[in-house]
Amino acid sequence: MKLLDLAAATALALSTLAVPALAQSAGVAAGAKVYGPDGGEVGAIEKVDGDNVVVNTGNLTATLPASVFGAGEKGPTIGWNKADLEAAITAANEEAKAAFEAALVEGSDLYSSDGVLLGKIKSVAEDGSVVAELEAGPVTLKKEQMALSGDKLTFLATAADVRAATAQSGG
Repeated sequence: MKLLDLAAATALALSTLAVPALAQSAGVAAGAKVYGPDGGEVGAIEKVDGDNVVVNTGNLTATLPASVFGAGEKGPTIGWNKADLEAAITAANEEAKAAFEAALVEGSDLYSSDGVLLGKIKSVAEDGSVVAELEAGPVTLKKEQMALSGDKLTFLATAADVRAATAQSGG
C-alpha cells in the first residue's frame, strides 16, 4: 500500500542511521540492484517516480526518498543493510496499521479520497465491515476500502463516486 510505503519512508528518513547523499552518478534506475553500507545486496529498484524510489527487498517493498541513495562501487547504495531496512519497513507498517485502527472507531469522521467529508462511522464489526452514516443514509463498507490519509480516515473513492454509487443502489 502506498500509504504504508510513505510511512516507511518517513520512518527511514528520520532514522539515526547515516545515509549517503544523493549522487548524480548513483545509478538510481528501475532494475538496478541496491546495496547496503557493507556492500551486501539489499534489493532491486522497481521504479523511480520523481523523488521517490520503490525498492523491493524480495520480501518487502518500500518507497524511499531519492535523497537516501548514493553511488557505491557496485551501484546505488543506501545506509541500511537488508535486515535493517526490512525491520524499519515492518515497524513503520505496524505503526501505520495501529494508527488506522485507532482512527477507525464509532463517531469518527469519514472523508472521500478528494477530501470531502462523507459522514461518520456508526460501527465497526469484527469481520471488517464498517457501517457509515452518509448523507444518503447508512451504508456498509469494507475496512479494506479505507486508509488513513494524514490524520483523516479516508474512503478510497471520490465524493462524486460515492454519491453516484449510493444513488444507484438507493442508499
